[in-house]
Amino acid sequence: MARFLPFDPSHDQIYEEYQVARDSLNLDTAAFDYVLNAAKAGAHVIVLTGDAGHGKTHLCRRIIESFLGYNEEEARKLINEACDGRQVIKDKSGTDAAGALRIFKDFSEFSPQIAADLVEDSNTDDAVTIICANEGRLRAVLSGKEAGQYCAELLRSFDASFEDGKASRDGRVHIVNLNHQSTAAGSDGQSLGDLALRDWTSGTRWRSCNDCDARHACPINRNREMLSERVDGEVAVTRKAKLRLLFATLERIGYVITIRDMLMAFAYLLTGGLKCEDVHRMRRRHRRGWQQAYAFYNLAFESPDTISKEQLKRLPLMQQLPKLDPGRRALREIDERIVNQQEIFTGGQLDLQFPAPSTSDEDLIDASQGIDEIIGDPRNKKQRAEEAENVTRVVRALRRRAYVDGIGSTTLDMVHLGFPYGADFLRVVYDQMDVPARAILKKRVIAGLHHIQGLQFSEQTPTLHLVDPAFGRSMSGTAILAARIKPANVDLLRLSEKWGNSDEVPYHVKKSVDWIDRHIVLRIVDQKSEKHDLQLDLMTFDCILRAAAGHVPTRFYEHDIRRVAIFLGRIAQAAHSSSDQINLIRDGRSQTISIDGSTIQVGAGA
Repeated sequence: MARFLPFDPSHDQIYEEYQVARDSLNLDTAAFDYVLNAAKAGAHVIVLTGDAGHGKTHLCRRIIESFLGYNEEEARKLINEACDGRQVIKDKSGTDAAGALRIFKDFSEFSPQIAADLVEDSNTDDAVTIICANEGRLRAVLSGKEAGQYCAELLRSFDASFEDGKASRDGRVHIVNLNHQSTAAGSDGQSLGDLALRDWTSGTRWRSCNDCDARHACPINRNREMLSERVDGEVAVTRKAKLRLLFATLERIGYVITIRDMLMAFAYLLTGGLKCEDVHRMRRRHRRGWQQAYAFYNLAFESPDTISKEQLKRLPLMQQLPKLDPGRRALREIDERIVNQQEIFTGGQLDLQFPAPSTSDEDLIDASQGIDEIIGDPRNKKQRAEEAENVTRVVRALRRRAYVDGIGSTTLDMVHLGFPYGADFLRVVYDQMDVPARAILKKRVIAGLHHIQGLQFSEQTPTLHLVDPAFGRSMSGTAILAARIKPANVDLLRLSEKWGNSDEVPYHVKKSVDWIDRHIVLRIVDQKSEKHDLQLDLMTFDCILRAAAGHVPTRFYEHDIRRVAIFLGRIAQAAHSSSDQINLIRDGRSQTISIDGSTIQVGAGA
C-alpha cells in the first residue's frame, strides 16, 4: 500500500500507466459499465471528462480489454503506445466484423489546434472514438479557432448534458462526466470505497503478518482488523459506513473526491505512512501507547509526528477531512457515555492505549475506562498544561472512536460532523420524508429565506414573502414586498429528480456514473408559473435552516447568503408588477398602502 502514497519513493501504483497486473486494483464502476455498453451499442464518440485522478486512463484500459479482447498487460502497453488519437486499435482477433477504438488518452499532450484537427479527422471512420480530457481543456479544444462542425456538435452535446441531465441525446454521442462520480455511492458495502477497503483488508497481502512477532503491537494490523468484516464483523461494517458518510459529506459541501484521492487516503488511513520496518523500530524505541496516533479514525483528522506538513499536502483529501472532525464537537449524549460510563469500549484495545502523564505511577493509560486515570494531582503550571493536553487528546480520540463505532443515535451522525441540520438534508436526498414532514421542512426553509432577506414576523408564516430588490435587504423593521409565493409553489427536490425519473429518462446521467445526490434543488414557481431553481449543497442548506432558527454567522456564510439573496431578488424582479398598491411588512405585520386620488389608505395585508 505504500506505493499508493505520493510521498513514498515507489508510488507507481497511483498512475495507471505504471501499474502491474498482479497488484492492480480493478474497481467495477458504473462508468465502466456505461461506456462498455455504449461502445457495444454502436456509439460513435464517448467523451470522458473529469479532473485528474478520476480514472479516465484506467477506464480506457479496461475498455480495450473487454471490448477488443486484449489481456491486461497488452491493454496497458496499448495505452502507453497507441492512444494519442492518431491510431485505430483493432480487435485482437483481427476480424473485420469486430469493433475498433480510437482513443485520445490526454488532450493536454497536444495544442488545442492540433487536438481539434485530430477530432475532426476521427469523424471519418467507423471506430468508436473515446476522448479523455478535463472540462477546461475540452472546451478549449472544441471551441477553438481550428474547431469545425464536428467539434461544435460535441460542444453542444457537452453543454446540453448540464441542462437536461442526459449523458446522451441520441445514443451516438455520449458525455460521461466523471466529476459526478462518487466514491461513496451505493449501500450495503457496494460503494467504490467499500470495495477498495474490502480488497485491501483481505486476501494474501496480509499473510506475512501471521508470523510477525510485532503483530499485536502493530497499528497497521490493528487498522486492518478494525475495518475487516472477517475479523470485526458487523462493527467493521458500521465503521466503513461512517467512513462512507464522511466522504459523502465532503462531496456534498462541494469537494470532488477522485478515485486516486480515495486510494491515497485509504492507504494513508491504514498505514499512517508506516512500513513494517518502521513499526519494528518504533516498537523498540518508543514508550508503550504510541500506536493510538496511528488509529485510522485519528489519522483521518490529525497527523502523527512522523508525517510532515509537506507530506500531508500531497494528500489532498487529508486537507479536507479535519473540517469534519467529530473529536472537536461536544455532544452531551456522547460525552457522558465515553467519559463517565464504563465498558462502552472493551479494555485492552491497542488504539485506546495512551502513554501515561509524568504525574502518574502507571506507564500506560487505557482510555476505554474514561479519563479518570489521566486526572491526577498536578503541582505546577507545566503539569497542569500537560494534564490538559492529555485530556484533550484522549477525549478527542474517544469522540472519534464513538463516531466510527456508531455509539449513540444515528440522528447524531451529521451533528458529529458539524451539520446540525444535515439529517434533514439526507432525508430529502434519500426520499425519506412523508408529506407532513416535508411541509414542516418547507415552512422552516421559508422562515430561513425570510431571515436572509431581513424580514421579521410576529408569528411564523407559510407564505414566502419576497423583498423588492430595489429596496435591498430589510434592516429597519419595514420592508416593501415585490411578491408573495404560496407554500404549494415552493418545493425541495433531489438534483437527479429535477432531470426526471432515471428509470424513465433514457441515458439519464445518474446511470452513467456512481451517483449520489450532492444537492437539493430549491424550486420556486412565481406568479407567472415560471420555475426558478437554486441548487443547495449541504453548506447552503445548513445556512438557511440556521437562519430559520434565528441566527446565522453572516461572515462565515457570506457567500451562501449572497447567492440565496441574488436568487430571491431575480424572482422578485421577475414577479414585479406595476400597481397603485404597495405591500409591505412593518413591525412583523403585513400591511398594504393604496393611493386613491389624493388619499393614502393603509390597511391590513392579505
